[in-house]
Amino acid sequence: MGVMMNLIMLGCTYPIVLIMYVFMKLEIGNKKKTVLGIAVPEEFRKDPQVLEICGQFRKSMRLGLIVMLIFPAVFFWMPWFTFYITGYLIWVYLMIGVELYPMAKYGERLKELKRKRGWGRAGVQESTVDFSIAVQPVHAAKKGLLAVLCVLSVPPILWELVRQPEQDLKWAYTLILVLMASIVWLLSGMLIWLDRQKSEIISRDSEVNLEFNRRKKRMRASAWTWAAGWSVLLVWLTAFALHDRLGGMIAYTVEVAVYTVVVCWLMFRCEWGILRVRREMTTTLENYDSDETHWYFGALVYYNPNDRHAFVENRVGTGSTMNLASTGGKVMAVLTVLLLVGCLIGIPILVGRDEFTPVSLVVEDGTLKSIHTGTEYEISEQDIASAVLLEELPDVSRKNGTGLPNLSKGRYKIEGHGNGYLCLNPQNEVFLMVETREGQTYLFSDATDEGTVAAYEALNGK
Repeated sequence: MGVMMNLIMLGCTYPIVLIMYVFMKLEIGNKKKTVLGIAVPEEFRKDPQVLEICGQFRKSMRLGLIVMLIFPAVFFWMPWFTFYITGYLIWVYLMIGVELYPMAKYGERLKELKRKRGWGRAGVQESTVDFSIAVQPVHAAKKGLLAVLCVLSVPPILWELVRQPEQDLKWAYTLILVLMASIVWLLSGMLIWLDRQKSEIISRDSEVNLEFNRRKKRMRASAWTWAAGWSVLLVWLTAFALHDRLGGMIAYTVEVAVYTVVVCWLMFRCEWGILRVRREMTTTLENYDSDETHWYFGALVYYNPNDRHAFVENRVGTGSTMNLASTGGKVMAVLTVLLLVGCLIGIPILVGRDEFTPVSLVVEDGTLKSIHTGTEYEISEQDIASAVLLEELPDVSRKNGTGLPNLSKGRYKIEGHGNGYLCLNPQNEVFLMVETREGQTYLFSDATDEGTVAAYEALNGK
């Protein structure tokens, strides 16, 4: 794998490490009313033991940040992409663990200190705080607009199904566009779901609570709706890129990078704004205090059988988290675990299967077969218009398929020949170019140059 691609992947991940660190560090600062997610009354926040716990947390976080910034040196120079991607996945998972472990450890210590000192106010809040806001619906998501965005993501998919003449491309391109469109549908569905979450109680005044929840949900609805709109644009750009429009795949790579930056900026600005508004408007921690028995590992895991909501507002960081006592929360938790485990195991297996399975090229029973993990292409000798042995691989650019240092497979743009199909090892020195009577171009190779020459000679009857 090229150093440039390594730098791109690391460049996309390092900012996430820093953003997570900043949000976690806010848990012991003055930007939040809670400390490590625990409702510590203002008059006790300067207690020596509280400051000691915060200092230990800060030290642990700083050490974790340094380790995570250095860790890529372990896999950055891996010569095999399979090992590189495995190291990269482990790094991402460790990054999450290193950030959350100190929060759980020192959050539990602070919770225990609070219990021993009797800083809680359980039992008082029912008579001092108006909880009626908790059952009042506050919605900001514009379902009609989200429906329009979902509909706008569909035409490119239908066009591929109806107008694409090549069957293999029809289903390959359709799948790619469905995956892109699923981002729009997922963002819209999640926004509607989050819009139904219970209201936060941050004040004894119902009007303050109502105004805060309106502002919070409006900011979140605006950010997520804009993200869905940008995702619709990405679907259409993907469709154009697949057909060599608007600059092709090179321009599309830049467009995806811009899309990622914009969406991350929208989400970051939204959650930072909610954090600021919550800080400005919060006048009581009594609801946080009464709810604390349902939070575990400090304030990371929420389990409340009496709460019917699948999602609740996070007490650590920002955004929402799952209520593991609800049916929806359990389903989401199981799916999340399966996804994480599946990615950690499945991706290296799939990539390794491609990377370490050699290509082969044989001629048998009057048919040229290009074989990799299975028979990739079969061409009858009667359908071959020409077969040429090349000692240099033409310039090619991938349209869709696999691109590894030792494997190029799928649909590529071939200089001087338009779009064609490849199944070869680009590290070889000899390649076989086949053109069919229907005008389709193929570039093949065997695992060895000798094997490629043997297939060429078999086609030419030598």
